[in-house]
Amino acid sequence: MYLCTMNGPSVIYCIVRKKWVEKTPEEEVRQEIIRHLHIVGGFPLHLMTCEYPVRYLEANCRADLVVHDRNGKPLLIAEFKAPEVPVDEKTVEQLRKYNAQILAPCLLISNGTRTYFWKYDRDERAYKQLGEILSFEELL
Repeated sequence: MYLCTMNGPSVIYCIVRKKWVEKTPEEEVRQEIIRHLHIVGGFPLHLMTCEYPVRYLEANCRADLVVHDRNGKPLLIAEFKAPEVPVDEKTVEQLRKYNAQILAPCLLISNGTRTYFWKYDRDERAYKQLGEILSFEELL
């Protein structure tokens, strides 16, 4: 993990945005999951977008991470929380609201200590929770 302190707040390098950003517990979780997706899962960095704009009702919100497929269609949407923030129904509902606009077939939530992954099952017409994050190729 690339960390730096420069006469003020600590910063962390975002490998997707290719810039230094404020180091918060939530950002550390985001960067750890991005590295995992890229290195372990083979997700291309150029298909990832941090702070993806989502229009929900009258508010402008941002999904923490959206990964697109090779055709530019959303493949995965992720929400990150700080380790001390529990992943609960409120967090899942936030992700569902964002995904009502994005329509990604895969969902991910992590607070760094707990990570949950769902994939849409076309036969059951519902999201199914899986025990592990599938690779990029498995999701295509």
